[in-house]
Amino acid sequence: MSNFNIGALRQLPPATFFADFRNGYTNEMVRLNTTRSTTVSTRVNNSGLIETVGANIPRLDYDPVTKAVKGLLVEPAAENKCLQSEDFTTSWGLQEVTITTNDTTAPDGNSTADKLADNAVNQRHRVNQPISFTSGVTYTFSVFVKKDSSGRFLLLNAATAFNARAAVNLDTLAVTDINGTGGSLETYPNGWYRFSVTGTATSTATVDVFVQMQDSAADNLYVGDGSSFYIWGAQVETGPIATSYIPTTTIALTRNADQIALTSASSLIGQTEGTLYVEVDWRGTDGASQFLLSINNDSNNRLAIFVASNIDLRMFARSNSVTLTEQGESVTGYSGTQKIAFAYKTDDFELYRNGTSVSTDTAGSLSALATLTNIDLGQNNGASGQANMHIRSVALFKKRLTDQQLRALTGN
Repeated sequence: MSNFNIGALRQLPPATFFADFRNGYTNEMVRLNTTRSTTVSTRVNNSGLIETVGANIPRLDYDPVTKAVKGLLVEPAAENKCLQSEDFTTSWGLQEVTITTNDTTAPDGNSTADKLADNAVNQRHRVNQPISFTSGVTYTFSVFVKKDSSGRFLLLNAATAFNARAAVNLDTLAVTDINGTGGSLETYPNGWYRFSVTGTATSTATVDVFVQMQDSAADNLYVGDGSSFYIWGAQVETGPIATSYIPTTTIALTRNADQIALTSASSLIGQTEGTLYVEVDWRGTDGASQFLLSINNDSNNRLAIFVASNIDLRMFARSNSVTLTEQGESVTGYSGTQKIAFAYKTDDFELYRNGTSVSTDTAGSLSALATLTNIDLGQNNGASGQANMHIRSVALFKKRLTDQQLRALTGN
């Protein structure tokens, strides 16, 4: 899919609000209010390096390899449960490995990555740290890794409470899922990769997680010979994907949620008819409601595009406490750029995705709708339900666009 369809935009009624974060332009940028408390938050900058972002500053995130802008990163709060995420000699137990601290340049450009080498004994070779898990909760365990010696695998492993293991061959980059919902590999500059595995805890317990070296994809004993790889940035968090890196030292740290909104914006919003448009870089669903774009007065008067907890993309309209429409389609198979539009008018609601109408509803009056004043980007009213995705572009129109216009806007 291409970037925001500027050609289509020129053929449409004027957008009263337009934000193209991939190009760093929005006609309302100075009015956007970003709130994120003073905890550690990171992004990938335009050099492909991970960097810390200060409080209340929007995170324009870049692809670490291509250096292209991915969009405005909007994430919910998350806690890194691992202590000493960059120092594997402190808070971590060592099992037949030798750790050389600060041995090479890490993905943030600093010399803080550790070398892990296997000892010459027939044993498992790994570092471990106890983490508390809650039964029924989904967790993702991730670490950055860089090859040093040939013939070695990284295995992310845990005791049975975490219920997930996966390995990556550092020569071929082939991923082997042992159990859990699968290993995932993200490419970073200078030979670095972020490897993660996701599982749902089967019991409430405190058990060890392991960053483990292997000579195959299996979890077994082998005789080490001093072979090594580099590791950095361990993270255990709730949810089915690895979110932006949260560095820790002596305590677990929480990254607060991104809250991005434009208030006192009633003049920009179509009150009795209109169209919402949002383009996102799809990161996957997290099992909670994820709002991509919302216009609202309060929880009882609002329109939105969101992903429901049952993994459906939905259009939503509520007027004076009455839900008028809430329907859409399954997001199974979604990946990459998604262009979504929600056109609304009394007795005329329609949801488009990537050039195709996916849902229509021909009943529901907006006559009792209170004046809508707020535009929430990547969140619901009340600064909840963060998208956990990259918002690439957003537009509001005061007209219910025609089907032809909607196809053009959301198509290639």
